[in-house]
Amino acid sequence: MPKKLSLILALGLVLRIGFLTISPPELFGDEIDVGYQAYSLLKTGQDIYRQFLPFYIHSLAEWRAPLLMYATVPTIAIAGLNEYGVRLPEVIFGVLGIAILFLLTKKYSIAFALAILPWHIHYSRAAFEVVLMLDLIMLGTLLFLKRRFALGFLMFALSMYTYSTTLLFVPLWIGYLLIKEKVFPVLQGLFFGLLIAPLLYFIFLGPARDRFGILSLTNNREIIDKVYTLRKESTSTIVKFFVNKPFMTSGEWFMNYLRPFSSEFLFVRGDPVMRHNIQVIGQLLPLTAPFLLLGLYILAKKRQWLWLVWLVLAPIPASLTSDGGYHATRLFLMVPPLAVAIGTGLSQIKNKYLLVTCYLLLVTQLIWVGYYYLNHYSKQSWRWWHVGYKNIMTQITAISDNYSRVFINNSYEPALMRFLFWTRYDPAKFHKNFMTDKPQENIVPGYDGFSLDGKYIFGSFNGKEKLFLPNSLYLISQREDVAGDWDWRESPPDNIELLGSSSNPYGQAIFYLVTKK
Repeated sequence: MPKKLSLILALGLVLRIGFLTISPPELFGDEIDVGYQAYSLLKTGQDIYRQFLPFYIHSLAEWRAPLLMYATVPTIAIAGLNEYGVRLPEVIFGVLGIAILFLLTKKYSIAFALAILPWHIHYSRAAFEVVLMLDLIMLGTLLFLKRRFALGFLMFALSMYTYSTTLLFVPLWIGYLLIKEKVFPVLQGLFFGLLIAPLLYFIFLGPARDRFGILSLTNNREIIDKVYTLRKESTSTIVKFFVNKPFMTSGEWFMNYLRPFSSEFLFVRGDPVMRHNIQVIGQLLPLTAPFLLLGLYILAKKRQWLWLVWLVLAPIPASLTSDGGYHATRLFLMVPPLAVAIGTGLSQIKNKYLLVTCYLLLVTQLIWVGYYYLNHYSKQSWRWWHVGYKNIMTQITAISDNYSRVFINNSYEPALMRFLFWTRYDPAKFHKNFMTDKPQENIVPGYDGFSLDGKYIFGSFNGKEKLFLPNSLYLISQREDVAGDWDWRESPPDNIELLGSSSNPYGQAIFYLVTKK
């Protein structure tokens, strides 16, 4: 391996694995789901709903593409049910992505651009499916361009088992590659169709189809309400022509398509969801803006249509969803052509002193972003990463044997999967004992919820006065169960014994573990 590439890959690895348990500060719900599903597959060969080696994973709240769960099984087996077990696959796939993009372009500057790309770094540090998705699409493209059509189609098919945006992008991309290469490999295409047939069944005919209806732009409630309001205010023919669901939806789609190309999204703010972006810069380093523009110009001038077409196609799947114009996960397909453009712009600088200066400036800005990421983002984003569960669930594990029943608040966030993960609850036992997560009124006096195995009950109090039963342990939420800013760590109610608590980075209580005196 060339020395330059080794150094770039080493840089990429350090940026993706360093302080992995500090920022992001805790595993959020989807990561917990990935980890415990992988744990269940490892221990039983089944997902949590007892499907054996499923083509589509049944989670508690939704159906999910399965490939990341399978890819996480080895690291869970080696590192355990913890942050490293869940996040190491993305670290590995993130570094592999740098190598694959280098093989596609043969340019060190492009590999470097991807190695320091904040968008790619951030997603490579958490269990987001899109990092694996991108590797498979890039690898499929590389194999396709080398005329290894069967292997290329295999990679494209596997990518469609990672994340939903591939359902539209991959067929469009394959169509472009077929036109570009002027080939029509029929047998390999049939092979591709057979590979994705189970996936298509689950999505379009099976139980996973409802999720796409919820996210679709055509079902956007705001558009429907706007049409109704405007048509109610005026009944003119012009209004009827322009103010209707197809016309308004088309306009929203066009705006959704344009938003990802804005400086606001790319360089200034990025995705407004704090889980997807650190909020002090956009999805890219601001100092890469001139290199991006220069690179796009060079790509167009040299007719490097591969990357320009990719960039044009990448936002289409996300733009068809309600908030897709600024949703960094659904827009992650834009990362490779953006890295190529930035790297191409960097490669145009021929003066070595100017080039070194540019690289130093980029690295300096990256260091500043890294400092903010570790020291401020990790604190400010605590709600988005569901901080507090690891600590409190670990405490439950230590003392739950002393109580006949354990009541766990399920209204702050759905708590079952977090309980299963952090207590390392045996998947085989879960398969045997779990019946439903639908709450039952007064499952015990004063408490609505559902039972896991008779001992662990997930729900919430149902009366004004909280009824605490003897010989029972309660996980309660400061936000949901305690009036105002009353801190039970300092002055618990007279009839309550405080056994433990967890707090946010600012010292404010999130959860309490209590029992009746």
